[in-house]
Amino acid sequence: MGNLGGGEVLVLLMLGLLVLGPSRLAVVARRVGSMTREVRRVAGAFQDEVRDLVEDPSIEALARERGRRVVEPPPGETEEPAEPEGA
Repeated sequence: MGNLGGGEVLVLLMLGLLVLGPSRLAVVARRVGSMTREVRRVAGAFQDEVRDLVEDPSIEALARERGRRVVEPPPGETEEPAEPEGA
């Protein structure tokens, strides 16, 4: 949410109190808190899933093998030098 200091939070609460009133401000604050909790839970689950995928050794081995095939020619195949033009 950014860097909110105590003064900024106090100003926001005062504005909310003036606009919403004391009873509705409590309901809105509760809903904002539950939404924040839900967003953090979903973000944490997403981060865990991505971390598990990145750290999966079978996927890493497969990616390394594919990279090796791109860099190195398969065994038995040798690259023939290209003939110079005009020869």
